[in-house]
Amino acid sequence: MVALNAARVTGNFTLAENAEYAAARRDALRECGVLQEEIGRLRTLAVKERQIPRQVELNLELKRIEAELATTKLKL
Repeated sequence: MVALNAARVTGNFTLAENAEYAAARRDALRECGVLQEEIGRLRTLAVKERQIPRQVELNLELKRIEAELATTKLKL
């Protein structure tokens, strides 16, 4: 199931070679889920925000988390 869930995120289906790699993939999948939820939350806040400086701050945080998500996806 971990390989299937990783394939949904990455587009590549590969089975884990050992238990350690499978555990690392599970952790990375969990982290991807958390980061994607945070991205959604920040996007909602940025759209609703009326103050330009706060919008900029939210967008910078959003870009940082998107970069972290991309890095986490590489672990899959």
